Amino acid sequence: MRSDGSIVTLGAGRSFDGRLMDFARHPFAGGALTAHLKTDPTTKEKIGVTYPSNGEPGARVTTLGPDGFLSSDIMVPLISDVQSMIHDCAITKQYTVLLDLPMTVRPKRMLTDKFPVEYEPEAGGRIGLCPRSAMGSSSAADATAAEAMWFEVEPCVVLHTVNAHESADGKTVTLTALRSKPSGDASFIEAYSSAFLHRWVFDLATSTCIFDETISETPLEFPALDGRLTGSDAKYGYGITPCTIGGPNRYGPPFEGILIDGIVKLDLHTGDTAAKWTAPKGFYLVSEPSFVPRVGSEAGDGDEGYLLAFVCAAAGSEGLEAEVSEASDGRASRLYVIDAKSMAAGDRPSSATEDVLSGGAVAALSLPGAVPYGLHSCWLPYEELPMP
Repeated sequence: MRSDGSIVTLGAGRSFDGRLMDFARHPFAGGALTAHLKTDPTTKEKIGVTYPSNGEPGARVTTLGPDGFLSSDIMVPLISDVQSMIHDCAITKQYTVLLDLPMTVRPKRMLTDKFPVEYEPEAGGRIGLCPRSAMGSSSAADATAAEAMWFEVEPCVVLHTVNAHESADGKTVTLTALRSKPSGDASFIEAYSSAFLHRWVFDLATSTCIFDETISETPLEFPALDGRLTGSDAKYGYGITPCTIGGPNRYGPPFEGILIDGIVKLDLHTGDTAAKWTAPKGFYLVSEPSFVPRVGSEAGDGDEGYLLAFVCAAAGSEGLEAEVSEASDGRASRLYVIDAKSMAAGDRPSSATEDVLSGGAVAALSLPGAVPYGLHSCWLPYEELPMP
């Protein structure tokens, strides 16, 4: 985004003015930048993890300083002899949490017209803690190696984490994430597998996982959190819930589509659903909500703010003709603002136009064009926009 608010689409292989330069490994071996950077609320560092597709299995930890420039680029060797597809990470005040789970990447599968990523539980599951103190200054073209403490866990798939934190006495680290177990070798990307809120607790003294259990029976996707509590013991987090699973997806993969119509407020301590907001009939969420802190508030339990949710209705939905722009493809889209503290479970409006504000929604804005399914978003305060 330019300083005047205009948006520019970048081509592949951009180095961001030299901030992401790695000609030795780019573009197929870890020269990428994850979509799920984690921002330390104290240091303002942004940390993300990617993976190489050839060479020795590893987790590449990239750290950007508060100024947005690359400050370190570390390759952490995996114990496994096969590369995991690492999509996300988590951070605590002292550690970067690494996921070495058996959704494996084997490029040779493409030679036999197979998807390169498959679920391979026999490869085992491990979660690692890499000290953030090991992230020394380095250039991306000369990445150094760092070691992690690895913990054996039950094989599974985790695409998205919720949060992680250290105990008050510093003896354990807790990770909460959305975990699934595919029923076959088709990867999470090829065939949809329901994910549920799961908790792991790692004992640092014994290097063992002392808790590895699912704590909610509600299927969830794309978690959200008050960013001020990243790396701390937040009570509340948020997720979106599918209302239907299955059916053909003509865009593929995954070849099985899902429809998502609700946002749940999760008690991360118990796994209970504290509240739920449901989109009006005919509307479905395109992706995760973005959390916006309430002006002048403290983080508290994690609900001092608002959730921004984009929803879209299928073409031809009854009563929405006025909301469909000539510039769109016939779909109607809205942006909802939901009060995270006051959201409560309620009946879904019986029509798309009957009651646009319900269940904690405090505002609804009809958009001039369709917002496509799967689009990620983030919140940037006006004060942080660069001015000319």
